[in-house]
This record gives sequence, structure tokens and C-alpha cells, in this order.
Amino acid sequence: MPLSVFVLSRRVTLLGAALGMLFLLPACSTRHWAHVAETSLPPPSGEKVLHTTRLIVHIPETSEGTQCVAYEKYHPICFYNIRDSLEKGLVRGLWPSFPEVIIGSPEDAQPSDYLLQVDVTLDALPPDDAGPGWSAGARSRFRLLREGKVLKEETLASRSRAHFPYGTPLGEGATEVIDATIHHVAQTISLVPETRPDTPVGLPQVASRAMEKSKETPPELSPPQTIPAARAKTENQSAPTK
Repeated sequence: MPLSVFVLSRRVTLLGAALGMLFLLPACSTRHWAHVAETSLPPPSGEKVLHTTRLIVHIPETSEGTQCVAYEKYHPICFYNIRDSLEKGLVRGLWPSFPEVIIGSPEDAQPSDYLLQVDVTLDALPPDDAGPGWSAGARSRFRLLREGKVLKEETLASRSRAHFPYGTPLGEGATEVIDATIHHVAQTISLVPETRPDTPVGLPQVASRAMEKSKETPPELSPPQTIPAARAKTENQSAPTK
């Protein structure tokens, strides 16, 4: 089969699949879709260790972009945008402590690079003593490696406020626990000691002097001068015509 025909047939196949998904959307109404919003939190405050090499952030395939949970007598809830929220939040929270923070995989790590792996699983938790409504829960694990050696590793658990109705509103609860997870990971990783600090480089001295505020009042600007009417008329008459 010629390459052009193969490409055309593949495009037609992909278009048919896309249209099929479009027609199937009404059938998905039996599921609740809960959006996990991207974090708007600033990087954690406080002291940070300035690391000397870049950090690779890797979200394993187990933390899919969409995770669905189901309970008896309830329609399933599907949390989505999980991976994007984690990746952008970790880059945002960790950049002050590393010269560069990028999204990648273990294969992208060069010698002396840091590798951070974060795995998160979301859940919907029914009402209990924590409150009258449903809440979102997150179970997660992260580890920081450098050249195959684990420098820091923890398992985490977090739960949102318990006042959400079952269904789409739980996306707000999921955003809360994802934000809390990102904040904890960024704060912890930012304090990991740097075992290979940069060699101090001597710099030339810089002479400085503070500029004193001038006590003189700046002169006022003179108003623009106007041409007397008689003179302006004379100049207009003497001007060459085009």
C-alpha cells in the first residue's frame, strides 16, 4: 500500500474513532466527572536548600490522568486532570530549590540529576464522623533519587473537607488533597541536603556608594511660547505655496 494511501486511511480511521467518542458522550451521563483544578498555591515559604543540578519530575503510569471509583447504588465518579495538576504543581512548587525542574522519565536523567517520582490514588469517602458530606481522599507515595540512590521516600494520606455532595462537586475536594500533597512534597524535597555543592568562585570586589537625595528643587518647566496673531499671519503669508 502506498504511504499516502496508508496515511489517508489512518486519518479516516482516527476521525471515525473521534466521531464515535462524540456520539458516545451522552451514554457517559451515568458517570459523574470531577475536575481536578491546577494549583494556584505559591512555592512553600521558609528556608530552602539550593541544589546544584536539575530535577526530573516523573508521574508513573499508575497515576493516570483519569481515575474512576464506584460505590454500590451510586454512579461512578471519575476524577480527571490528575496528571497535569500534579506535574504543573510540582514544577511550580520546586523551582526555587533547583536550577531547573522539568517533566520527564527516568531515562531522561543525566548523571548527577535528581529524579522525583510521585504516585497518587484518589478516592471518594462517604460521610462519617468527619462531617455530614462526602470528601475526597488521596493516598500517595514519593521518592527522590540521584544516580539510583534513594535520598528521600515517604507514603502520604490526605482527606478533604467532608461537606461535598456526591458527584461532580467532589472535584473541589480532590483539588484540595492534590494541593496538600504537592505542598508537602515540595516542602520536604526543598530541604533535602545537597551533598555536592558548587565550588565557590572568587569574584572581584564591587565599590558602591549610596546616592543622596538632592535638596534642590527642580526648576519648573516653562509654558510653551505662542506666536502673536499678527506675526503668525505674516509668516503664513510669506510661506511658499506648493
